[in-house]
Amino acid sequence: MKTLITGANKGIGFALAQNLGHRGYEVLVGARNETRGQEAVEKLKAEGITAKFVKVDLDDLNQLTSLSALTDIDLLINNAGISGNIHSDKGHLDMEKSAFDYSTTDLEETIKTNFLGTHAVIKELLPHSLTENAKIINITVPVSQEYWMPLAYVTSKAAQNAMTFAYVTSKAAQNAMTFAFGHQFKKDKSKKQIFAVMPGAVATDLNGAKVGDSPFVKSPEETAQMISKFIFDDKNHNAQIINFDGTIYDNYEPGLRNKVIKDVAKNGLKRKFKK
Repeated sequence: MKTLITGANKGIGFALAQNLGHRGYEVLVGARNETRGQEAVEKLKAEGITAKFVKVDLDDLNQLTSLSALTDIDLLINNAGISGNIHSDKGHLDMEKSAFDYSTTDLEETIKTNFLGTHAVIKELLPHSLTENAKIINITVPVSQEYWMPLAYVTSKAAQNAMTFAYVTSKAAQNAMTFAFGHQFKKDKSKKQIFAVMPGAVATDLNGAKVGDSPFVKSPEETAQMISKFIFDDKNHNAQIINFDGTIYDNYEPGLRNKVIKDVAKNGLKRKFKK
């Protein structure tokens, strides 16, 4: 059994490497920095885990073509990403930065890394590198203000409603890809699965949060255990987004879908349009 985890040199990615490694998986430590990646590999080996460094730089689409040489991957976990430019006059981690203060360049850089880079990783591995029953797991976030954003502190009501615009925009695209690829797997009658997990509040250097800041903040190790539970629950989660509490979302616009279903039930498939 083999897994490739992007961003596996630290945080959630490293905790997942430990978790899966102790389950018997060979771990491919995906990281853009070779020194840090190799350090993570040595730590895993010290725990008796079979591990190897694989360069994965989501900013370099040309470099990602080398991933097509990999084989027999049972689990691909897309964990790597950047927060986007959340620097402001208030500090380098301004979780309340106005959506209007993000430049087009900020959006371009974040979407390129978090969405296009992740898309490229999947595309390079799909033809020949994934096993027949492989699972692709995307680590994601909700994209609505009614949900607590994992890049926002939970110390004030204002922060709870913060939207880190560039990051959330990139994840919205990634979530749409999860649904689209999942439905394509179904259409192609593939045994592969792709789904996403929203881990909630996690203490990482991406957000500056620490365990103990709030009852909601989990450690990377707790998060890895939770994600693993969904991976190994013997359920088919293809084309789903799973919240940390187990709630499953299989449609990006459930309200719109319900409206269409009711409309079809009432009026049939033929629609009348007034001139």
